Amino acid sequence: MEHPETNRARRQGRLSVGVGLFLTCLVLTTIIGLFGGLMISNYTHNNYVMYAEKAETAPVQRELQQPASAADSEAEASAEPNEAKTKAGTVASFAENNQFTKAQIVEMSAPSVVGIDTVTTVTTNNFWYGYGQSYEAPGSGSGVILTEEGYIATCAHVVEGAKSVKVTLNDDTSYDATIVGTDKKNDIAIIKIEAKNLTPAIVGDSEILTVGSDVIAIGNPLGELRGTATAGIISATNRTIEVEGQAMTLIQTDAAISPGNSGGGLFDATGKLIGIVNAKVSDSRAEGLGFAIPVNSVLDEISDLLNYGYVKGRPYLGVATQDVTLRSRDRMWYYSDGTRCVMVEKVVPGSAAEQAGIQAGDLILKLEDKQIASGDDLSSAIGAYKPGDTATLTLQRDGKEMTVEVTFGEYAPAN
Repeated sequence: MEHPETNRARRQGRLSVGVGLFLTCLVLTTIIGLFGGLMISNYTHNNYVMYAEKAETAPVQRELQQPASAADSEAEASAEPNEAKTKAGTVASFAENNQFTKAQIVEMSAPSVVGIDTVTTVTTNNFWYGYGQSYEAPGSGSGVILTEEGYIATCAHVVEGAKSVKVTLNDDTSYDATIVGTDKKNDIAIIKIEAKNLTPAIVGDSEILTVGSDVIAIGNPLGELRGTATAGIISATNRTIEVEGQAMTLIQTDAAISPGNSGGGLFDATGKLIGIVNAKVSDSRAEGLGFAIPVNSVLDEISDLLNYGYVKGRPYLGVATQDVTLRSRDRMWYYSDGTRCVMVEKVVPGSAAEQAGIQAGDLILKLEDKQIASGDDLSSAIGAYKPGDTATLTLQRDGKEMTVEVTFGEYAPAN
């Protein structure tokens, strides 16, 4: 006869074994369930990502593969392969449907953009570097090919005062260039290289741009990174700002613009030239504020520069000036009274200024009611007139104010 305690111990042991088996099965079931759940979750997640990618790219595919009409399908089925279909025709077709990728735009447009290196003689005019000392300063910029024969558009400030200009094409070929003509008012210049069969840019229409449209800028940032392309959008189509004292209405873009980009091209989503890059905001507080000259606004000027070397119909006064600040004398001391104006250094013989009686040493204070504080002010004020227009200039000569009537002539390089 077994002792009751022994029976109780065996029952507890069997119970413990049963509980252990139950717990073991439960743990295994849980592990299998969790593993299976993870597999299902992972499978579902992967398919969701794939589906999301397809959902994002599907509209693009539909855009590239336009549905054909029944007539088109029949014609395509019956027609023989057209071996005469050219690349130009394909490009035109894509451009018409606005279907270029950024890579295609760069591939098409980059051969039309060049790097420009200049050398300018600079004369110092301060105590630290010595008055009247001259040295040669290198400069750089960009340009856009306009014709197969080597005419290239750039910014006037890129080549202003340059004693030598060198152009490097997209294929690394370099040429010496000559300056055909410049238009400082619109910051446009035309230069020429002796080359043939170049790839000119296709000129677009800057009048139909809309804010948010994709654009690509191609140029020579820092004078070292020729062929650099940066992408962005149109931030504003007609932004009026002051650049180096000259009021200009420009295209604003957030495409990255750096020194050396000036004169380069701004291209639309079909690879057409819609602007000449010329300015950026250089401020640590601002990013993505670049500007370009709308191509439509300078087509006439570019045509004149190509044909005549200057822009016809521009008013001309005929003086060389220097910015000055007036001083007054109080007994033995001179002090500045803060009045800024321009002093006439030279009067061109036969010019409107000479005919009006303006003399070297005269101070120009006003043109009509506009205060003239600098040479830029004077140029801007004169630009509002046409050749043959008459205006009143307020001068100071030998400490006395006087007025003269001037009838503007027309600017030509001979002037």
